[in-house]
Amino acid sequence: MTAALASWLFAATWKGSLLVAFALVVHRVARNRIPSRWLCALLLVAILRLLAPVAPASAFSVFNLVPTAAPEPPKEIAVGAPMPRSPRVPVMLRTTAPPPPRRPWLPLLLGVWALGAAIVVSRAVAQTLRFHRRLRGARDVELGELLDECREVLHIRRTVRVAETDAVAAPSLHGWLRPTLLLPEGFLQSFTREQLRYAVLHELAHLRRSDVLVNWIATAAAALHWFNPLVRLALARLAEERELACDALALAALRAEERPAYGGTVLEIVDRLRQTHLVPALVGMTATPAQLKRRIVMIATFKQPRYSILFAALIVAVGLVTLTDAQAHEPQVVRFHKTLSAEAGAVMETLEKPISIDLRSASVADTAAALSTATGVQITIAEGAADPALRLNIKGENLPAHLVIMESLSAAGLAVKITETGVTAFKEPAEGERLLRMGGGEQERVMIRRKSSDEDVAEAERQVSRLRTKSDDPNARRFHIEAEATDDGVTNKRRVTLKDEHGVTTGTLEVEVVK
Repeated sequence: MTAALASWLFAATWKGSLLVAFALVVHRVARNRIPSRWLCALLLVAILRLLAPVAPASAFSVFNLVPTAAPEPPKEIAVGAPMPRSPRVPVMLRTTAPPPPRRPWLPLLLGVWALGAAIVVSRAVAQTLRFHRRLRGARDVELGELLDECREVLHIRRTVRVAETDAVAAPSLHGWLRPTLLLPEGFLQSFTREQLRYAVLHELAHLRRSDVLVNWIATAAAALHWFNPLVRLALARLAEERELACDALALAALRAEERPAYGGTVLEIVDRLRQTHLVPALVGMTATPAQLKRRIVMIATFKQPRYSILFAALIVAVGLVTLTDAQAHEPQVVRFHKTLSAEAGAVMETLEKPISIDLRSASVADTAAALSTATGVQITIAEGAADPALRLNIKGENLPAHLVIMESLSAAGLAVKITETGVTAFKEPAEGERLLRMGGGEQERVMIRRKSSDEDVAEAERQVSRLRTKSDDPNARRFHIEAEATDDGVTNKRRVTLKDEHGVTTGTLEVEVVK
């Protein structure tokens, strides 16, 4: 669980930070050339990338360009011997997962991150609760035709409640599912009807754009990525462009001769009223001095937006390549067939019988001799293949002899081959491929190479199942092998559990190699 959380946080941080940096560069270069609503959309895409726990794989993803690690040795190996004429031949599937790397510092690092996230969330919750307590004294206000007129020009069908309260210092929109337009106490007496209309248009523009929902998304990003200065900068830019986008939406609903009066109303509201509370469910008409200058210029030079379809297409394209992940490398399935002679098939038939064995501190040669005695099959170690310094501890119960031989000798770095005279063990190939399973008159080896440690094992099993569909014997006994391996540089340990098709354990094997 800890490793999975750390992996997601790391991936979300570096992928999201790349996109945030790109959005900030675009904002810096083109903020007076591209309409604010499209800059908002680009910044929002970057923030969503920070929050995505899982992103769909796509051939269009920009992350396909990121180099991946070199292929690892096989993690999952499926082997079988589909012999329709031999119902005694088992079909086995082996999955071996490497031990996770040790990172003792990881829980501490995640603890610091969780503490910071908890502090940010606690502050947002506390501010929200305080704000809601102050809203209890809100008094409903009836704006009548003015509200209906503003809703109509902005194409808003939802019902909007209007209330007057001392909880806000400037006109604000509260809530997304049940929106409420909040006016400061005395606002109706301090501003004319036309000024009120301009303020209502601006706040309803927030509703049209779902800015309260966006504010919640921004709050989540601020909590999860509190340590990332790029995120804080992106959220500040998003809030800045949000106000300009609402201004543009309101100005588009006004006649040209009304727009200067709208700008004057915005200046008067921002000048006379202090900043609104920082509550996730609240957006209001606020601006810093630097933002106010941009708003004045934008209002004074406002023109109806052009090329909207082009900008929308560009945002969709950015979303397709950044809100998706790189395609996972498909497992490489390699299938080998080789016909065995009748003599080698007879040896394999003998090795199908289950055996039990218990060895302590045995050399590789002693292990081969003990296995020869237990199976009645001659096991020969190729000259120079075994390390004489290795010592093996083996305890197995009720496992097929070939499986005990393979696991015991492969733990010592040897591969196994069936011959007419018995079993030959030789040094394992450097690429890690093993001759794992033979049966009847034919041997089949199916190897699945994995390029990433988080590859889906189930998909690998399905691929192997499809390979065996046509030739598999419906009467064959099926086993599933669960194997675990650890290697600390001194001791190599393997534990194998053999289960039948119902998941019942039928045999176990423990091999320990001391180097």
